[in-house]
Amino acid sequence: MNQNFQNPQIFDLEIPDFNDLKLTAVSPKYLRIILLNLALFSIFLIGAVGVAFYFFYLNLTKLQILTIVIGIFLMIFFLFLNAIIGFKFRKYAVREKDLVYQYGWLKRSIIIVPFNRIQHVKVEQGWFSRILNLKSIAVFTAGVNGGDVTINGLPEEIAEGINNHIRGTISQEKTEDGGEA
Repeated sequence: MNQNFQNPQIFDLEIPDFNDLKLTAVSPKYLRIILLNLALFSIFLIGAVGVAFYFFYLNLTKLQILTIVIGIFLMIFFLFLNAIIGFKFRKYAVREKDLVYQYGWLKRSIIIVPFNRIQHVKVEQGWFSRILNLKSIAVFTAGVNGGDVTINGLPEEIAEGINNHIRGTISQEKTEDGGEA
């Protein structure tokens, strides 16, 4: 049994540089959806704490109440700050053979999903996204850890264009491989 297995080393100069990749930011309208969701969560949280204080206020000192209130408002402030700063880093790119998505400002993550690994694509639109003419596209792979990608806040025509491009590329690759499209 003669195996001709080769696995040459790739030197640093031959690895593609992702810093040169031109990423496109998601729609600025999507920040409104994020802030609306955070506002609703904040109202719920403040309401829940208010109800808890109403029923249990006799068991807490004024210092404990003040500490809890300040802690909640600091948490809400950090959530809004995180959403606003982190929004600048939500970017994507569609290349010939893959989809690239970047997110995060404290911990920057870049996910690259090759089209030949995608099992299916889903385009979604929530009620507030419909008002703002935005859609989300989700691609699902066979991978277990971090292979799936959802890009929220895309203009409708771009989301549909990405969906059609991915489906067309997958169909073309299956046809070239001899499978059914």
